[in-house]
Amino acid sequence: MTYRRADQAKLRIIHDYTEFPGECLPGEEVIAIILIYRGRWYWIPWGPTHLIVGNFLARHRWIALDTWQIAAKMQQDPFVLQHGTNAPGHKGRPARTSPAGARQQLKRMRDVLARLIAEEGLDIAVEEIIRTERTSSGTARYRIVADVSWEHLPRLDDQDGGSDPHFPFVHPALLGSGGSVRIEAQW
Repeated sequence: MTYRRADQAKLRIIHDYTEFPGECLPGEEVIAIILIYRGRWYWIPWGPTHLIVGNFLARHRWIALDTWQIAAKMQQDPFVLQHGTNAPGHKGRPARTSPAGARQQLKRMRDVLARLIAEEGLDIAVEEIIRTERTSSGTARYRIVADVSWEHLPRLDDQDGGSDPHFPFVHPALLGSGGSVRIEAQW
């Protein structure tokens, strides 16, 4: 039996250009990952490649992967290969990586997350979100250990605007601000 803290970190991954609301399919674009901790929402200022890697690790969070596995699986993953192809103009933005690249991306992702945690004064460690696990041979394997959920932005041609009362409106300018942004839920 595992003990789960009530204030465990959660991640909400935001997808855009969805074809079927509520379903994660190739062609969508990961536009943001939000850290939810103790009822507050914090935008993690990861770049496009880090968002794709974060989404990939979240989808494979049940097993820790080493950098070779991450690189190999991302090169075959339809979501990664077709990332953003539903966007107008059909210009996909896949994240290609190598084992060394995956290691560097994970380091940068952790650094950005650690900076966000420090700036906001959160009582949580990066390792409670992105964990490194060592094998018997000393190989480092990585996985996301936070609770994860996905949100699909409504299509602009939805009749009702697709407004979700549980998801706070985030002005598009916030998504490109380059710094941490605290987002308050509208419940």
